[in-house]
Amino acid sequence: MNLRLRIALALGAVAAVVGAFAAFGSYITTERQLASGIDSSLRDRAELANGVIQPRQPTLPGGRQGGFPGGSFPRRPGDGANGTDPAGAEANGADSPVRTIVGCPAPGLFESASAAQIVDAGGQISPCIAGARIRIPTDGLSSLGKSEYRMQTDSIDGQTYRVVSANWKEGGYIQIARSLEESDAVLNGLRLRLAGLALIGIVAAAGAGWLIARRIVRPVVRLRRAAESIASTQDLSTPIPIEGVGEVGSLARSFTTMVGALASSREQQTRLVADASHEMRTPLTSLRTNLELLDHFEQLSAIDRSDTLAAAQIDVAELTNLLTELVELAADPTSDVEVLEAVRLRDLVDDAVGRARRRSGRAIEVTPSAAAPDATVTVRPQMLERAIANLVDNAIKYGDKVQPIEIAVDAGSVLVRDHGAGIAADDLAHIFERFYRSTIARTEQGSGLGLAIVRQIVERHGGKVYAGNHPDGGAVVGFMLPVDRSVQP
Repeated sequence: MNLRLRIALALGAVAAVVGAFAAFGSYITTERQLASGIDSSLRDRAELANGVIQPRQPTLPGGRQGGFPGGSFPRRPGDGANGTDPAGAEANGADSPVRTIVGCPAPGLFESASAAQIVDAGGQISPCIAGARIRIPTDGLSSLGKSEYRMQTDSIDGQTYRVVSANWKEGGYIQIARSLEESDAVLNGLRLRLAGLALIGIVAAAGAGWLIARRIVRPVVRLRRAAESIASTQDLSTPIPIEGVGEVGSLARSFTTMVGALASSREQQTRLVADASHEMRTPLTSLRTNLELLDHFEQLSAIDRSDTLAAAQIDVAELTNLLTELVELAADPTSDVEVLEAVRLRDLVDDAVGRARRRSGRAIEVTPSAAAPDATVTVRPQMLERAIANLVDNAIKYGDKVQPIEIAVDAGSVLVRDHGAGIAADDLAHIFERFYRSTIARTEQGSGLGLAIVRQIVERHGGKVYAGNHPDGGAVVGFMLPVDRSVQP
């Protein structure tokens, strides 16, 4: 199931839940309103019959009230004083919908009622409307209070009625029933309409969800196709479509950044391999030449044999150093085994300088910071000491052979100054690049990786490298690290 279908189904499900709640609420509200209206109408009929309230009379032109004197209904020929007459009842016949039984109210008071009857104190039932006969509740009506009404739903001759029972003013009880067929028809129709509307709403929501999902997912689909193309062709230069806003646009931009980082890493690896092969070609050629000379060992003089062996050893040492630096430069930064420690930067400088003095015999002066002599940095000590040693070796190699090398150690920085020819303006921006060697440096031995390793180590610790020329001559090369001031004395 793809994302578009899931979104469409989710919106359809939401519409179904909302529609079900709305339909249920509408149906219950309508059912209660209809039931309340029927009950209210039946109570009004009972009160009218008992004379508790007077029937409404229309207002005629001139402000006169319509109807008949005293609010009574017109009497038919032969009616008695109270509007009823047994003779009239017989004249109406057995099939007449209204029977004028002695004691029944005027027929107009039962408007909208389906059945009505009076139950006297002896339990004798007198129907007031011909037709269905209302059943008396099994518990009787004797418990009914004077001003109380009992509402019940009853089934009479297969039809459902709503019945009101009340005390009759002349003794006994009056019962009025109204058929629920009309309200049931309204509710049945309402159920069908609500179900139809809910179904239409679900289909419309699902369709709208499908269209919206297509628009939302379109950038993701294009991004997926671009990713599949990159995976199959290995072409990291494939353009990445950046569309949409919010999370979709952010995803596309993040993917573009990731692919750019991969392309940059591959480019650096390609350059590293190409530059390494180029740098290794010279010592390998020299080593092969010297080995060919040694193949004629008997024909060489003692001096030539000694020089050839010494040159071969120099070539092997250069290859060894080059391979060591390549391995270190290509190492995964996330695979460091050495743990971080808070150390004094001055201590690391002293250790590196001590070994450089013993190895080269050069004069090296260290000037510590007077402001923060005990400032510490959180680093990997052996790794950072290697960077400091590379800076010192670089100064020994390219600096003046007579004047001392000066090292300034501040709170989080190490700057190494030699007294050599300095760095050309065109070379300042490149001396930390892999295998880069200036015109002057090309005549010296080395791989051109020492300062590149310094930059990698420093950047791995969140610092920055620096290169420039001293106003009084010579080059100044070094780095700056964040200082851990929280552990200072």
